[in-house]
Amino acid sequence: MSQKPSVRAVLRNRVMLGWALYDWANSAYVLCVVTVLGSAYFVYRFNAAAEHGTLHVGDAPALSLAGVAVTAEAAWSFVVALAALFVALSSPLLGAIADALRAKQRFLQVYCALGALATMGLWFDLPWPLVGLLILLGTIGFEGGNVFYNAFLPEIARDEEQDLLSSVGYALGYLGGVLVLIASLILFTPPRGSVQNAFVLVGLWWAGFAQFTFRWVPESPRSTPSPGLAAVARGAWRELATTVRALRRYPQALLFLGAFLLYNDGIATLISNATPYALQNIYLDRSLTTRIGLNDLIPAIIMIQLIAVPGSLLFGWLATRWGEKTALYLALAVFTFTVSYGQLALVVSDFYAMAALIGLVLGGSQAISRALFATFVPPGKNAEFFAFFALSSKFSAMFGPLVYGGLLLLTGSTRLSLLSLTLFFVAGGLLLFLVNVPAGRAQALAGAAGALHGAGAP
Repeated sequence: MSQKPSVRAVLRNRVMLGWALYDWANSAYVLCVVTVLGSAYFVYRFNAAAEHGTLHVGDAPALSLAGVAVTAEAAWSFVVALAALFVALSSPLLGAIADALRAKQRFLQVYCALGALATMGLWFDLPWPLVGLLILLGTIGFEGGNVFYNAFLPEIARDEEQDLLSSVGYALGYLGGVLVLIASLILFTPPRGSVQNAFVLVGLWWAGFAQFTFRWVPESPRSTPSPGLAAVARGAWRELATTVRALRRYPQALLFLGAFLLYNDGIATLISNATPYALQNIYLDRSLTTRIGLNDLIPAIIMIQLIAVPGSLLFGWLATRWGEKTALYLALAVFTFTVSYGQLALVVSDFYAMAALIGLVLGGSQAISRALFATFVPPGKNAEFFAFFALSSKFSAMFGPLVYGGLLLLTGSTRLSLLSLTLFFVAGGLLLFLVNVPAGRAQALAGAAGALHGAGAP
C-alpha cells in the first residue's frame, strides 16, 4: 500500500518543486497586471486619450473605434476576450505538435518569454493601443503557457500525488502573486513611484523563477527520430482530428470537461464581476450612505490570495483523503452559499466575509479540477488533452459573463445576476456526480494500451 503524499515530500522532490515553482513565477502576472495594476493602468491611458473628446457612453468618456463608441471598460474586456479566444483556438493544434515533438518545455519557454517581455514592455511610456497590445500578448503568454505547464503534471506525479502537487502549485502561485502585489503597492504606486516599474518587477519575477522549471522538469524523450516540422504539422492535424473523433472512447473525460465548463463558468464569472458588484452594492457602514471605493477593495483582493494559500493545501489534503469529487462538492457548496449570502451583504464586513469564503475554495477547486483531469489523460497525449481542458476553461470565460450580463440588462440588478451563478454550480455539480473516476482512469490506460498496440502492429 503506497504512502499518502505530503507537502514536505512534494517540496523535497526537485522535479515536483520545479514544476510548482512555475505557478509561483507566473501568478504575479494575472494578479498584478490582469486583476489590479495593469487593468487600472490601461483604463487610465485610455481615459487620458478620451477625456478631451466629446464622446461619452453614459458618464464614461469614450473613443470611436470603427464607428462604435467604446469605453475603457469595454476595450479592456475586448483585450482579455481576444487573448482567451486566441489560446482556445490555437492550443489544440499546438498541443498535438508539442506531443509529437516532445516539445512541451520548448513551447512553455516561448510563451514565458513572450509574456515576460510584453509585461516589461509596459515600462515604456506608450499610447493606450500599444498598452492594450502588450497586455494582449502578455495574457496570451500566461494562458498559452499554462496549457503546456499543466501537461507536465501527469508525467511527473503518480495519480495519488497529483491532487496535492497541483494544490501546492496553486498555493505557491497565490503566495508569490500576493508578495509581488504588496511590494508593487508599497514601492511603485504614486506618490512613492511609478506603477510602470511594477511591470518590470513582474516580468523579471516571472522569467527569473521560471528558470527553475526549465532546469528541473525534464521533457520525456522521443522513442523515434523527430520528423521535419512540415511533417509534424500535417501529422498534428491528423492526430488532432483523430483525437476529436476518439473522444467518445474517453466518455468520463468528456463528461468531466462538461462539468468543469459549467461550474468553472460560475467561478470565473464570480471572480470577474466581484468588483463591479461590490462597487454598486456595498457601503462603508450601516448608515448605507456612502458606497465603498476601489481602494477599499484592495485589502479584500490581498486577503483572497492569502487565504487561498492554506485553502489550496487544505483541499489538496481533502482530495487525497476523501476523493476529488467529494472535495469538489464541498467547494461548490461554499461557492453556492457565498453568492446566496451576496443577496444580503450590505457593508464592508459582509463583503470581506464573502472574500474569505472565496479565497478558501478558489485555489482548491481549480487545483483539484486540474489534477482530476490529469488522471483521465492517456499517456503521450498530455499537451493535446490539456489543450481541450484550456478550451473548456476559455469558453467558460465567455459564456458565464454573457449570462450574467444578459440578466443584468433584463433585471438591472447585480444581486440577481450574482444569484444566477448558483445554476452553474448546481448544474456542474450534477454533471460531476455522473463522472465515474475509476472508469475514466481505466479508459485512459486502455487508450494508451491501444495506441501502443497500434504502433507495434505491422
